[in-house]
Amino acid sequence: MFDYTRHRTIKIKQAISTSRALNIEAQEKTREGRLQRKPKGGQYISSFRQVLLRHGMTMTTIALICMLSSQSTASLSSNSIDFLLRPQIYAIASGFIVLFFVFYLFLRKRAVTLSQASWIGYLFGISVVEELAFRLAVPLLLAGITPNLFAILISNLLFAGLHYFTLRWKLIPCLFTFLGGLGFARLLDNSENIVLVILVHWFVTFLNTPVPPNSRNK
Repeated sequence: MFDYTRHRTIKIKQAISTSRALNIEAQEKTREGRLQRKPKGGQYISSFRQVLLRHGMTMTTIALICMLSSQSTASLSSNSIDFLLRPQIYAIASGFIVLFFVFYLFLRKRAVTLSQASWIGYLFGISVVEELAFRLAVPLLLAGITPNLFAILISNLLFAGLHYFTLRWKLIPCLFTFLGGLGFARLLDNSENIVLVILVHWFVTFLNTPVPPNSRNK
């Protein structure tokens, strides 16, 4: 005799199991997103703290070591002249950038929480250390052993390559990071203004990753 109740219970359990599997798959896709590739035997980088420790600390360490060179500090001074002469202009520009960030988040219906404000601060900090390291110091250090053009290319390859390992970015985003790095190098060469390049880097990085990792699937 056909047990309708038991058959229905089995069907419900199967539906729940399928729903859970689809939900897990959707969560994995969300964590992966457009930038991050799937880890091999590990976990996705899904928190602000992980980004800070893996990427922020790595880039900061590289920048600090590179800036120990007298060449780097001299280059920093010569590329900061306009900022030192007119700091108020850069303070105003920074204020307008922050206002844009707030407006952008408002349009996306995201509150400016402490975590979000900390993320914006982190993006500024990482823009500073990455520009000091890969647009200022590393090309200078390499210029002594290779032509200037190759020094810039190698520096930006390192810049993009580190994103591949520290943030587990996919190859295509890393390629755009390399090209973006070349653009920042060109801007620095034309303007001789490292602070301007840092502000542009900050703006572009926010547009690329406007919210902390643990907020992207909310």
